Amino acid sequence: MSTIARNLRHGFPAIAGVIVFSASTLVVSAAEMADPGRQGDMFKRIFSYDKDLRASDKIVIIVVGETRGGPAIDKVAAVFRERGFFPAMVTASDLSDDLTSSLTPQSAVMYVMPGVAYDAVKQFAEAKGILSISGVTSLAEAGHVAVSVDVQGGKPEIVVNMPRLTTERHELSSELLNLARVIR
Repeated sequence: MSTIARNLRHGFPAIAGVIVFSASTLVVSAAEMADPGRQGDMFKRIFSYDKDLRASDKIVIIVVGETRGGPAIDKVAAVFRERGFFPAMVTASDLSDDLTSSLTPQSAVMYVMPGVAYDAVKQFAEAKGILSISGVTSLAEAGHVAVSVDVQGGKPEIVVNMPRLTTERHELSSELLNLARVIR
């Protein structure tokens, strides 16, 4: 069953539009994103298993989209805000030293929306040591982000791309890795 059909069966909203990106032949649609509310809860738990983020009182979520606003981006930002995080909506072209001058790997995470310039996002995350995450599991499978979440058969699924995680200089506890599908 396709991801879109599976998401529809579980009542996840279908968002129109398919985006093809040039970094590979993978097609990513906004409909493939896990339910933002569940994502927020899952990522909050995941951050507690990251040695750099678990002690942070304030985590800024840099939401990278094709634009700085829109229904999908605004919903993701609202969910993170409701969970006690501090979202900042940007585009890949906004990723600069000025953006992160006061942020550290212990205080920031980069949430990647479908269809952005993945190479620019990866280079920025690697250079700054910022954990990259997404609600689209195919982005972690392809190495565009370090961690992604989804719900499969009513159960949460965590996908961890170890090469990407290592490149971003983050470390997740073995407890979490035992629960995740790990890409090596």
